[in-house]
Amino acid sequence: MRSISIYALTRNQNTDSLSKLERQLSGREYFLKIREWELQSMKALVRQLESHMTKVCSLRFFYSYQIPKLGKEFDLLQIKDDQIINIELKSGAVSEEAIRKQLMQNRYYLSVLGRSIQSYTYISSQNRLVRLTNHDHIAEADWTELCGSLQKESSDYQGNIDDLFQAELYLISPITEPARFLKKEYFLTSQQRDIQRQILKKLRISRFEYFCFTGLPGTGKTLLLYDIAMKLSRRQQICMIHCGNAGKEWKILHKRLQRIAFLSDNQLTENTELKHYSAILVDEAHLLSSEKLQILLTQSEGEFPVIFSSDSEDAICPEELGVNTLKLIENLPEIQMFHLTNRIRTNAELSSFIQNMIHLTDRKTSKPYPHVSVVYANNEEETAALLEDYIHQGYEYEITAVRDIKRLVIILDERYYYDQNRYLRSKHFKEGRSDVRNLFHQLNQAKEELSIIVRENTYVYETLLTLLQPDTVR
Repeated sequence: MRSISIYALTRNQNTDSLSKLERQLSGREYFLKIREWELQSMKALVRQLESHMTKVCSLRFFYSYQIPKLGKEFDLLQIKDDQIINIELKSGAVSEEAIRKQLMQNRYYLSVLGRSIQSYTYISSQNRLVRLTNHDHIAEADWTELCGSLQKESSDYQGNIDDLFQAELYLISPITEPARFLKKEYFLTSQQRDIQRQILKKLRISRFEYFCFTGLPGTGKTLLLYDIAMKLSRRQQICMIHCGNAGKEWKILHKRLQRIAFLSDNQLTENTELKHYSAILVDEAHLLSSEKLQILLTQSEGEFPVIFSSDSEDAICPEELGVNTLKLIENLPEIQMFHLTNRIRTNAELSSFIQNMIHLTDRKTSKPYPHVSVVYANNEEETAALLEDYIHQGYEYEITAVRDIKRLVIILDERYYYDQNRYLRSKHFKEGRSDVRNLFHQLNQAKEELSIIVRENTYVYETLLTLLQPDTVR
């Protein structure tokens, strides 16, 4: 998407022509539905700019831009080499606190570009221009000062604005980035905010409820769960149950969040007293055993709400799931289910490969997987040599905690195979848990590059090699 002249966009013309013009100028992939009030506000803005400067027609803005995956939208952005000017349009009166919150949030999202940021809001019905100060206050703005900044002799950004924003930079993990979480250096996506609002609204009405939100890794489930935990713990003590091995990575949160008690699922027994908590939140609930789930449900019934966060495991063969805890949770009486769909932190290329690897489908792809490699080892000696080489290159192996890993290497041995429905299967379970489930969740920790060493398993090796070839090559 390119920047456009808002002068050209605000010339009188019919609505159909206006949408076509906007698409032609911006290179947007779809026709933008321009709201009448926003168009009138933009026309009023242009008239004000014309009364304070010449050559308004030369100004270029990115209009109605939305950061991919986040749902965060900006009305007008002028992006130069060394500065960004953000102008939000309002037709009617808006509280200063609402304006302040919006501009502060905008500044947070724009800060990743490393340029000075000036933030304005124009209320057309009042012909009022305000700005966000460096001390996060709203102040009356000077038109001459704004026009001077807009005309600053610096090159406008000429490229596709999507190339400037990496959505994964905005999704933090409370477990691996506790300092940023505690400083509240994050904002929820529109989808996360909607789920949060629905849950908190329901809890204000009823004290005993079940909630569960699911999604692929990288959709922000843990951040959403912790954000809800922070809000619920303002008045009462709550309990966060972690499933899996996050271990030492919780320590900073344990020390700082006094109203949140932390338990691992291993600490959950029939003697664990939970009834004095006002709410229980369960992270990585797909790792919770059915026995632990039953202990939790027995204590919670009629006493306190339970909120589950779980990875979606739709790609895994049902037989490999065994006793599927998520299915048990989904069948709880009157439970409210939510599904996060925006994969923010997840590498789309790796995610696509992992989904297709776990369950081969007939979907064709013309896109290669340049950050995935598969090699073959005929025995343990060759496996060790290849593994040593990958580790030397900076890959990690034998991951014990749930966290993001830039470069991951794994080994697939002879136990793995594909069944008649093209699901990846394993010949045995390990400690009561499916190898395929373990593999799926381990694979999804890879953030940038993934390498697979296949040992003494030619069928799986050849299948993965074929998967790695784009459709034009097969």
